[in-house]
Amino acid sequence: MNARPTLNNPKRSKASLIILILLALLLLTAAVFLAASIPEETVLPDTTAPIETAPLANTGFDCDASEAQHLYPFGDGIVKLTNNRLAFLALDGSEIFAQEIDMASPFSVASGDRLLAADREGNSFVVLSPDGVLYTGNREGRIVGAAFNQDDTLALIEDRHNSTGVVAILDPVTGLLQYECFFPESGYVLSVNFTPDGQAFDVVLVNTDGAAIKPLLKRFTLLGEPSGQRMFELEGIFPQVVYDQTNQPVLCSFSQLAGLTYQNETLRYTNDMARIEAVATTSDDPVVLAGTRTSGKLLVYSLGTNGQLTIGGEVGDQVTPLAVSSHFVAFGSSTHVYVFDAATAKLVLDNNLANEIVRVGFASPTALTVVTATGVRQLTVQTD
Repeated sequence: MNARPTLNNPKRSKASLIILILLALLLLTAAVFLAASIPEETVLPDTTAPIETAPLANTGFDCDASEAQHLYPFGDGIVKLTNNRLAFLALDGSEIFAQEIDMASPFSVASGDRLLAADREGNSFVVLSPDGVLYTGNREGRIVGAAFNQDDTLALIEDRHNSTGVVAILDPVTGLLQYECFFPESGYVLSVNFTPDGQAFDVVLVNTDGAAIKPLLKRFTLLGEPSGQRMFELEGIFPQVVYDQTNQPVLCSFSQLAGLTYQNETLRYTNDMARIEAVATTSDDPVVLAGTRTSGKLLVYSLGTNGQLTIGGEVGDQVTPLAVSSHFVAFGSSTHVYVFDAATAKLVLDNNLANEIVRVGFASPTALTVVTATGVRQLTVQTD
């Protein structure tokens, strides 16, 4: 075996150069770390609407970043959802009630005083209120989406074998099946949403039968009877529908908003954007978080009934799921908590908690529960 040759001549200048390079790299790494640890600059709204910084209430508990991923604000407490257990906790971390579950990929959908926990890789589900578990069940297909009506009727989207998707409507009290909607010739089901007046629900589909992928919207009465259908000259996937002040639907893709109506075939408007990150229906105008580029900072907009976009402020480049209370929308972005007023198109709260925000939820119109990477805290929302 050949021995590795030894470099006997002391090229000390070369060794010294290597040491200097390593020291420089270490200093550069330290500088980058320090820069990353500095909180982002606070974004201030128009000076005519000063932000009221909400103080932290003396409620909450500590947790680590891993546990925080399983915590969901709900009512005046927190739901902890794992693969084998669902528990409702008070804001001090004490357990109020719990339910054993067996879910490979649990997710939750909450609305008002109802929360669904379902298995995205299975067919089991649990529905609870802050007072306890209301009902449990199993469906034939994988549960891939859901929505609650204002009367607590539950719509589940199921992915079944040899099916383009099924929407199952469950009784608000017992959880028993009322009826199912099938779409064998229409396209694949993407989402379902009840109209703001609670009198109907819309199913968003994507039709792939033609040369181009097109969105399709179907409306049903609460009795399950078809009452409208629209397919427009739009191309691409529009996975979500929100509603404006006149209860008219707005289809949303990742880069386009399309206002429509069931009264005629003509689109009311379209808005093209570089990037749409999130949308939400409020009691006023819909709220849109979008960017002028495919990456970078997001802007908060109110979307008017004619498609006009009113800018309400700039936030970070990523946001948590949106929480809605009346015309207020709350969300987290990096270490900041924001509350946006859709009625005035202004940010009314910007609070830097110095910890990564995981989720937010309204405990009441004046209280916001915030899950961060280090714990759960509650903010007093001062919007006057």
